[in-house]
Amino acid sequence: MTFGFVLLLIDWVTRHRILADMRDEPGASSSVLSALDGFATSNNVLSVCAALALVALAMFMFRPLDRHLRQQSDLLEEVEVAEAIDSRRQRFGTQLHEALEMAENEKGIGRVVEHVMGTELVGYQAELLLADSSEAHLSRTVVHPREGAAGCEVAMPFECPAVKRATAQAFESSSAVNACPHLRDRPGEARSALCVPVAFMGRSLGVLHVAGPDGCPPGDMETDRVTVLAGQVGSAIGTVRAFAKAQLQASTDGLTGLLNRRSGEDQISRRLGDDEPCSIVMADLDHFKLLNDTYGHDAGDRALRLFAETVRRSLRADDIFARWGGEEFVIAMPRTDASAATEILERVRIVLAETCERAETPSVTASFGVTDTTMGRYLADLLRLADGALQTAKAQGRNRVRTAVLVSASG
Repeated sequence: MTFGFVLLLIDWVTRHRILADMRDEPGASSSVLSALDGFATSNNVLSVCAALALVALAMFMFRPLDRHLRQQSDLLEEVEVAEAIDSRRQRFGTQLHEALEMAENEKGIGRVVEHVMGTELVGYQAELLLADSSEAHLSRTVVHPREGAAGCEVAMPFECPAVKRATAQAFESSSAVNACPHLRDRPGEARSALCVPVAFMGRSLGVLHVAGPDGCPPGDMETDRVTVLAGQVGSAIGTVRAFAKAQLQASTDGLTGLLNRRSGEDQISRRLGDDEPCSIVMADLDHFKLLNDTYGHDAGDRALRLFAETVRRSLRADDIFARWGGEEFVIAMPRTDASAATEILERVRIVLAETCERAETPSVTASFGVTDTTMGRYLADLLRLADGALQTAKAQGRNRVRTAVLVSASG
């Protein structure tokens, strides 16, 4: 078809050229010129028709190309939008990772979560619910800094549908039949919600809960941000807790939960460097070998735990209590002299006897030796003095408190 129109165009140009030459002939008659004019007119009509046909052909040929170009342009625009969204998502994830890396503990992680809630969840209530160390109870640890808490009252991790299903759950309306029970039963107006589980290595740690107006749950961007936040917060909290657990295991006695000797020495030495009064106590369970031989090692372990717990309840929060080895213990009491420490230990002896009676366990008694920083500066010297007082208590019948001052006075 295109080739035919091209031939027609060539014919039209040729004819016009011939007609022009004939008009220019000197001997052309008027009748001939009139015939030529009629022919030119008909040829002009044919030319217009040919031109129109060419225009129609061009439109027919180029319309699919135009449609294809528009489709490609739309596709390119969609790709650019997707790339921009992905770029923002990656930038958000990178910045969040860097922020969480700088958090030294769970409190620091909570501050990062609070900041993200305030900047990324505008107009939505939000909260982070975390399980305690037993993983049996959830507590609200972070809330939106401006909009406040979303108000979820779920008490245990596996009461939460998002935690049970291990995936994000969106609810358009609390009035819907398939809404989360903890959302549907909430007082007040109907609302929407998004719940994303927080986990570490497959173990549930809690849930991020976001609430919005009824019928308007968080959009794609907010959902993406909350999902990324939940994933990275789970990793950060899990890592912090694992590290803290490892530190605790390395610094504590497995049987009693007290500081072990190495950690006790470190903490007491640092406290003695504060240049404030401090008492040092050495304690030893009486007849412990006989207790083990008579009732067995399980009874001996129970006696150690009972003694440790009884003394711990009698001490202040900043007192230092460590198991030194076997049935021997050391206590440091800051801002306390030997006389005040002796009074505290006398009460401990009484409470220990009462506790054994109530627990219906073999009687457990202990002897104590006391000194303070008026008698020495260094831990090694103070321990030597306290041990001397302890041996005096043992020699005088056990189950009593003696101080280094009394030892030197009797000598």
